[in-house]
Amino acid sequence: MPLKKERFSREDTLKAKPVKNEVVKETKGKKGETILVIPRKKARWVGVLSRIFYIPPERKISLDEIGAWVWSRCNGNVSVLNMMEELAREFKINRKEAEVSLLSYLKKLSQKRLIGFVIANPSLRGTKQSHV
Repeated sequence: MPLKKERFSREDTLKAKPVKNEVVKETKGKKGETILVIPRKKARWVGVLSRIFYIPPERKISLDEIGAWVWSRCNGNVSVLNMMEELAREFKINRKEAEVSLLSYLKKLSQKRLIGFVIANPSLRGTKQSHV
């Protein structure tokens, strides 16, 4: 039975604290950029395909300056709201632009299972199901 996705209020979302997936490792590239190293899942089909094609044991994602800045704050201690305010100050952008960009980026990281969220005492509303 699939897990039900809970719907969180905007307030709960902004209070959430992003945290990195422990299996994702980070390293520095030749130019000092942050590179995320994600190990491949051990799936049967990967073994079959690896006999025909070369499939590397890990996937690498290079982050730009802002992506690396956000990644460094995904430590479970900084809320999305605080991160948004810091982002606006640090990169001299307006608050709304920081909010839209940050929430979109965090959603992508979450969908790729690179981060999760620590949510304390969510105020769940109704029975509709959604994903943070």
